Amino acid sequence: MWKVLPKVGLIKILAFMFAVLFLSIILVLLGGGDYTINLNQSNLFEVAAHASGISIIFTIIVWIIAKWGWKVFWLIPWLDNVLNKNVCPNLNGKWIGEITSTFKNEQDEFVTKKVEMHIKADFIGFDIQLKSLDKYQRSTVVQSEIYKDARDGNFYVSYLFESVVDQPLPTDDSKFDGAAKLVVRFEEDNMQLVGTYWTNRAWQRGKNTAGKIELKKSK
Repeated sequence: MWKVLPKVGLIKILAFMFAVLFLSIILVLLGGGDYTINLNQSNLFEVAAHASGISIIFTIIVWIIAKWGWKVFWLIPWLDNVLNKNVCPNLNGKWIGEITSTFKNEQDEFVTKKVEMHIKADFIGFDIQLKSLDKYQRSTVVQSEIYKDARDGNFYVSYLFESVVDQPLPTDDSKFDGAAKLVVRFEEDNMQLVGTYWTNRAWQRGKNTAGKIELKKSK
């Protein structure tokens, strides 16, 4: 999720926070009552030791906030809607929907399948698990991310996946790869993921597939 934040601005904020914490502690520990630092050879090692400790403490604080602490703000009524639309949408949870594919079944009909997606996201990592409810195939997401496109201002979810079909139809493959790109839509304070996907399934026979994905967050 950190990719949706301006990188230069994020670095400046973290650097400012660290500088304030570092200088505050050094002034208190070494400055004395007049808050002026008397830096000399005798206390140089002490300053370096405190600097290492401060760096570790700061890293732990940032990691906790990025992993769990940020959720506190997204749980506040009315504020969550503002943050979802302007900072980063909280996509954590289960999503239910369907996939409409160009793949045809034995009756030569285009296939529509019910799917379930689970998303785990924080400002350190982003993970997706996707499965079809008919259990015909198993999909493993190998890479995923959420980002904001500066061209249209929308948030997007993209991922690469690997699918395995234990008992494929004569027109199918037992294993194939694919990718998807979904836009985050806000409908009456509810979020949807809508987009397209494509695969290299049976590409040697000119039958590689694509389709549309529509998902709604389960409450």
